Amino acid sequence: MSQRLEMQGITPSVALADLAEGLGKWRERPVGGEGPQNPELAPPDIEKVERDLRFYLSFDPETLSFSDLDFHLKFEQGGESGVLIDYLHWHMDTRSLVRLLLHWAPDQNARIALDLSELTGCCVELDSMKPYASQARAEQLAVATTNLPLVVITEGSTDARLLSEGMKVTHPHLVGFIRFFDYGVGSRPRGGADALAEVFKAFVAAGIGNRFVAIADNDAAAHEKLLALKKNRWPPQCRILHYPALPLLQAYPTYDPAAGTSTPADVNGQAGSLEMYLGQDTLTDTNGDLMPVHWKAVEPKTGLRQGALREPDKKAAQKRFEAKLKAARSGQPVGTEDWSGISAIIDSIVRAFQ
Repeated sequence: MSQRLEMQGITPSVALADLAEGLGKWRERPVGGEGPQNPELAPPDIEKVERDLRFYLSFDPETLSFSDLDFHLKFEQGGESGVLIDYLHWHMDTRSLVRLLLHWAPDQNARIALDLSELTGCCVELDSMKPYASQARAEQLAVATTNLPLVVITEGSTDARLLSEGMKVTHPHLVGFIRFFDYGVGSRPRGGADALAEVFKAFVAAGIGNRFVAIADNDAAAHEKLLALKKNRWPPQCRILHYPALPLLQAYPTYDPAAGTSTPADVNGQAGSLEMYLGQDTLTDTNGDLMPVHWKAVEPKTGLRQGALREPDKKAAQKRFEAKLKAARSGQPVGTEDWSGISAIIDSIVRAFQ
């Protein structure tokens, strides 16, 4: 029991801090007006609480029940101990109170029992074979999952950073609700769809409580590398996505170095790296033209042809996006910025579990 509470962050020091806060509320009526009346006695100090609870815990547990909070009728030698537990129950996290009782128990290997006698009898029948503790823990985890932020895994640290900063502009109300996985500050981890797949499988294996989404480029290489991963059945709290199709990319300028020809083409699903979603303004060069996608090899499993911006063009798009972010943060945007690509990606993440 102590270790389970430790795993939830309820350490003795945390429980003592909760006790100190509870004693500070000694004369307050619990929220909602429920609970015992305000005591006439002055609030005890922590040393007195420990002394009295240790005295109570020295009794034979077979003759006393923690489920009955009216202890003052059962052991008058304990002074105010019975009343003390009653009031602390209303002013402390129950887990903190239990943690202190365990911490101060004379026998650290004692058997712990929960008195369920009030849940049996003529009006209520409790199934003695039902695993109530396991069911309660499952319900607790389900609630935690809905409250934890959604974690998004990208193909690398650059994607995570730019999407996180872009979301602050397009969806500021989701800050704190969506968290992009940090590949490591100051490190140069291996990126790409392979790295994304490894992190995704590690999250599944670890059984993390958060819901999480792996979102990859919408290009031929990412579709090829994640093909096998998407065929597996994964737990319901995770999803595998690609960046969504964009109208801008339906007739985007491309260049075929093998044929030496330039033609507009639908590059959705073949050349949709993050740079293609940073906005039309970031993809437009100094001559006012869209920087072309350069075609590469055909992926063997999907039959899709991989395309990408030239490396200098990718860096130029990222640099323009950084400037756009800086202007937005300073409250001095030009007013003609294109955020549609970032907005579409965040919207697809929001809809991932629908």
